[in-house]
This record gives sequence, structure tokens and C-alpha cells, in this order.
Amino acid sequence: MTDEPIPDPTLDRALRRIIVAPDLPAGFRQRLTAAIARSVPEDLVRARQKLERERLEQLRELQQDSVRLKLKTLGALIGGAFSAGVGTTLAWPWISATFAPHGDFVLLAISVGIGLAIALSSWLQRAGQVAWER
Repeated sequence: MTDEPIPDPTLDRALRRIIVAPDLPAGFRQRLTAAIARSVPEDLVRARQKLERERLEQLRELQQDSVRLKLKTLGALIGGAFSAGVGTTLAWPWISATFAPHGDFVLLAISVGIGLAIALSSWLQRAGQVAWER
């Protein structure tokens, strides 16, 4: 399987009919060639330095965003673990009284169900099936 587009001559003809290339100003190619010939190598060095600075700035921004995402993820994990611990501590007396000999299995089943629901919602969100935003 390739990412190469399949040629469609009908579509190409229709696009050529509809999309008309604008005319270039008179002497455009000569002026372009002259501008390229006049360009000094120092201009290229300055342009390269500018592009390198921009690339480094973008890299710094990406690293900052990565750290921010890691901190948010860590916070969510700690908050989730704390909430699960509190919920289990508060629910355990009721679960053990209601499901007397099998309370630990019921708590395990509830925990697995909640974990699977969270995992499924995360997977669906990443797959683009759910349109909610956080």
C-alpha cells in the first residue's frame, strides 16, 4: 500500500478548466534571475542563522509543552489514586456488609469496571470517536 495518489485524468481536466493560472508580470523571470544572481552569500548565512534561531525557539516551546503535559498527567494520576483510595475506604464497609463473603471480589470487579470504562473513553477519544474536550 502506498501513499501515492491515484491519477484521475477526468479530475485533472476539470481542474485545468476551472483553475486558471494567473499571468506573471512582464519581465518577472528576468527580475527573479537577476535577484538570485545579486544575492550575496552573507544573505544566505543570515537567513540560515534566522531559520536556526526559529527552529531552536520552536524546539524550546515543544519541550515546555511536553513538560506541561507530563505534569498534568502526573497530577491526574495522583488525583485519581487519591480519589480511588478515599472511595474504597468509604465504600468498603457497605460492600463488605452487603456482599458478605464475596466483598473483596465485588470491590475488585467494581475497580476493574471503572478502570475499563476510563480506558475505553480515553481510547475512543484518541480514535476520534468522541467529540468531548478536556
